[in-house]
Amino acid sequence: MSEVEKFHELAKDAGNRLRAHTLSVSSGATGVFFFALTSTQADSLSHLEKWMLATALVGFVLTVAICLYELRVDAQRFFALATELEKPQAERSWNNNENYKRKRYWLVHPSYITLTISIIVTCAYLILSIVSN
Repeated sequence: MSEVEKFHELAKDAGNRLRAHTLSVSSGATGVFFFALTSTQADSLSHLEKWMLATALVGFVLTVAICLYELRVDAQRFFALATELEKPQAERSWNNNENYKRKRYWLVHPSYITLTISIIVTCAYLILSIVSN
C-alpha cells in the first residue's frame, strides 16, 4: 500500500467514524425529545418553545435519515467497486463509482447542516428554559 493509499484509507476511516458519531448523536437526541415530551406537560410550553422543540426534532430525524441513506450509498458503492475489480482490467468501468461519490458528497453536507441547526436550536431552547425559570 502506497503512502497516498494509506492517507486515503485514513480519510475514509475518519469520515466513517464522523458519520457514525453524527448518526449516534441524532438518534440519541431524538429519543431524548420523545422522553422529554412524554414526561412533561406539552400544554405548559410556550408557542416559541414548541416551535423550537419541533424544529430541533425534525432536524435530528432528518440527520438520521440522511446518514442512513448515505450508509446505503456507501454500501452500494463498495459493492460496485468489488464487482468491477472482479472483472478483467479491460472490461472495468468506474462510471458508477463516480456517480456514487458525487451522491455521497451531496449527502454529507446536508447532514452536517441539519445536525448543526438542531444543536443550535436545542441549546437556545435550553438557555431559554433556564433563564425563564
